Amino acid sequence: MAQSSGAADGSAVTVGASDSATFLPADTSAMRPTFAGAGQGAGVRLNDGPFKPGDQVGPRYTILHLLGAGGMGAVYQAFDHELGVGVAIKVIKPAAQSDATAARDLELRFKRELVLARQITHKYVVRIHDIGDVDGLKYLTMPYIEGQTLAEVLRRDGALPVSRALTIARQVALGLAAAHDKGVVHRDLKPENIMIEKGEPPEGGDALIMDFGIARSIEHGGTQTAAGAVIGTVEYMAPEQAKGQAIDQRADIYSFGLIMYDALVGRQRTSHGNNPMSELLARIAQAPPPPRTMNVDVPEALDRIVQRCLEPNATARFQTTAALVEALDALTADGHTRTDLPAPAPVVPAGRQRWPLAAAAALVAIAGIGGWLYSNRGPGAPPAPLEPISVLVAEFQNNTGDAVFDGVLEQAFSLGLEGATFITAYPQRDALRSAAAIKPGSRLDEQTARLVAVRDGVKLVLAGSVGAAGSGYGVSVRAIDAVNGTQVAAAEGTADAKAGVLAAVGEMATRLRRELGDTTAAGSDDSTREAFTTASLEAARAYVLGQELNAAGKFNEAIVHYQQAVQLDPNFGRAYSGWANAAFRAGRPDEADQLWKKAITLMERMTEREKYRTLGGYYLGPGANDDQALENYRLLVEKYPLDGIGMNNLAVAYFRNLDFKRAYEQGEQAKAIYANGVTRSNLALYAMYASNFDAASAEAIKALEASPFDKSYLPIAMAALAAGKPDEARAAYQEMAKVSSRGTSIASMGRADIDMYLGRFDAARRELEAGAASDDAGKLVAPRALKLIALAEIAAATGSGAPELERLVSQAVGLSMADAVTVPAARLLIGAGRAEAAAPYAAVLEKHVRKRSRAMGAVIRAEMAMAARKSVEAIDTLTAARALADLWLVRFTLGRAYVEQGRFAEAVAEFEECEKRIGETADVFLDDWPTFRYTVPLKYWLARAQEGAGITGSAMKNYQAYLELRPEATGDALATDARKRISR
Repeated sequence: MAQSSGAADGSAVTVGASDSATFLPADTSAMRPTFAGAGQGAGVRLNDGPFKPGDQVGPRYTILHLLGAGGMGAVYQAFDHELGVGVAIKVIKPAAQSDATAARDLELRFKRELVLARQITHKYVVRIHDIGDVDGLKYLTMPYIEGQTLAEVLRRDGALPVSRALTIARQVALGLAAAHDKGVVHRDLKPENIMIEKGEPPEGGDALIMDFGIARSIEHGGTQTAAGAVIGTVEYMAPEQAKGQAIDQRADIYSFGLIMYDALVGRQRTSHGNNPMSELLARIAQAPPPPRTMNVDVPEALDRIVQRCLEPNATARFQTTAALVEALDALTADGHTRTDLPAPAPVVPAGRQRWPLAAAAALVAIAGIGGWLYSNRGPGAPPAPLEPISVLVAEFQNNTGDAVFDGVLEQAFSLGLEGATFITAYPQRDALRSAAAIKPGSRLDEQTARLVAVRDGVKLVLAGSVGAAGSGYGVSVRAIDAVNGTQVAAAEGTADAKAGVLAAVGEMATRLRRELGDTTAAGSDDSTREAFTTASLEAARAYVLGQELNAAGKFNEAIVHYQQAVQLDPNFGRAYSGWANAAFRAGRPDEADQLWKKAITLMERMTEREKYRTLGGYYLGPGANDDQALENYRLLVEKYPLDGIGMNNLAVAYFRNLDFKRAYEQGEQAKAIYANGVTRSNLALYAMYASNFDAASAEAIKALEASPFDKSYLPIAMAALAAGKPDEARAAYQEMAKVSSRGTSIASMGRADIDMYLGRFDAARRELEAGAASDDAGKLVAPRALKLIALAEIAAATGSGAPELERLVSQAVGLSMADAVTVPAARLLIGAGRAEAAAPYAAVLEKHVRKRSRAMGAVIRAEMAMAARKSVEAIDTLTAARALADLWLVRFTLGRAYVEQGRFAEAVAEFEECEKRIGETADVFLDDWPTFRYTVPLKYWLARAQEGAGITGSAMKNYQAYLELRPEATGDALATDARKRISR
């Protein structure tokens, strides 16, 4: 599953996963009111929305088919009986409305979209017809327009001919002018929101602007959009919009310029390895190169118009869209200056301002995150919003000769600065990974820290030193701009003795916060003086060593140092949470549970942010309370909007609550702020579980380019295995094994999983026995349990006998009671005729707070019912479980129960859903330990269901596919039965 950042420190914890079918950015383009073609869209599933063909939406509309779906809504083609025409209906999914706050926000957005769009009557703007409500579902209707978005055209064709690009530009500009004339700014203009009607090639039909759903009405000539509210899409965002400043129609003009730029030269602005945030930073510093330098066919007159639209300083652009339309009208059809018009006066830009790149760090997160830093404190003018600041603390120069200071002051300064809600310290772990990617073996000195900060989008670097000062100690620190090295703040402090150094650091951190704009930072008595929650330098040093080892995957060695830290200071809360983190990652959840609870008892000494992180680590770890984890990280991100740990873990919390769309969106936001190996690796894992193997593999490769990370190889391996390339999957596992001890263990499990998938049980047994022995030597308890339960699966598959199977099951559950152990253990016992022995495992799972675990308990109960030939009872149990947690294994078992009951049509539906969600079998227990072997019986059971439903041709093909899947397997009862059925 996705990689969670640790309790209070950023150490990684393996805790989550996903099963979304399609991941989209947090915008409304996925809910567009138009779709190319008359049939159902590629990749769109019939059950992606709340309606099905033939449904009535009120008395007026009949649903024809689904056009497209996003995380929040779906778009259908429908027939309007009142008007007698086809229309498109946009609806909010019921799942999106289960969150009351989200439902209210969506309802307001729908109403706002109607009010704003209805004001604009123009042939190049898609107009809203109607708004309504049916059974609690809000919907909008609009014309059904057959065609493609400009984004789809550009992806297919690349750069457009100048004449075609200019035709589109004129139409879009006229539509924008009509909207701006009504006081409406779009604020998310991009190719995805421009529809090209179906028409005769090569030109196609007209261009229409869609989706004014996030626009804001403004007074004529005014700039009433609230400062601090950032809404839009990074790739097409104006500089002033990105900085949360008030905007007007000139922001749309800037986005229009970027659209024209891409239409003329192709979408090349991020084709050289820049992520969208880096590209935006560059555009804020200076305009992109003129289009003519990239495409010599672009006429100079058209080139000048595009360049003027893309001035970083809004005062240097066209000041109105009407002026832009006038400039376009002065061009010929192929983009040259018309000779039948008077020569225009030369344009003198009102001071082309080159924004320093450092100012770009004023960016408020990313698309769709409006008003993070805007606090409405009642009537009157609101205070100016504070700009989010990310800080990377470089390795301090230790001039004392005493190693006790090494690494300690960096941690203390990080925590002290994070007392300000708008400041976030970039995790040292991630910075060191990036440093290693730049130059292996690098230390995080000031120069390297600046390189890392520029690479990963961090604004400031904190560089300092500690040394002798008379009979005591002196500490100095400078906050410098990562790009140009300019000093923006500084502080100095002294301590009479070693024991006073941490208190001095707390005071210095408070002063630095004030210099950076924190009006809440108090004087020398501020609580941040002891933000590190220990006054013992020796305890702090032991903790830092533990952190370094934990980040390196050396969990048991890290625990030794955490233990030393708490011996030196029994009330050192961070040391307990670090120890808990390492114990959990080492596969010792019971120990981790007790340690986290101990850390929670010491939270009074923690900062507010540290408390959130500690609680979140507990809820995502042994506390296993997904609802509380989600609420905790929501609050953390709400109060500390640039907190990378919080943003990453909020995505994981959404996964744990099976809200896969939001999880991916949140992960995208985390990556956009800190595009490091962990955030990219998480996105790759999300895509893998979503069965989007191509995207998963591509994102994983990018993650590995950023830094070596063991789990980044898992999506690559699974993509290869799903494509029928087991040798490539094995090669990916070989590379994974080189990264870390955890990588070695997962890779061993992965190689065995491949062999079990192919029916090579002897090879799998050898791999698992060796891997379990290695785990035992490395004290990796939970990983060893997983390998033992896999050995039990082999014993069952090869008929090794009940004693051997029960021995392995007993050993495995004696080491771990995780779902990934108890569920297969119970299923194996049921298969061996020991259903009564499985009941205790179901009882344990049913007591969990986590819904997923309770659903897994239901799987065991259903298996027991089927063993007793009570298939109806099994169906009822699994239907309830699916409502609780819609898991792949629940669906698969339900399909089998339907077959047993003779309900073949229902069984086919369940198994086909399992095929669509095959990515979840990368690990059916959602913790990134390979279980692709679980896909093996799917073809057989789908064939059984199809045969029973009379779909004989497909059934025979699937029986044959099952037999071809494992030609080397022996003693396979399903294969024997498949052969008999084929030969009938």
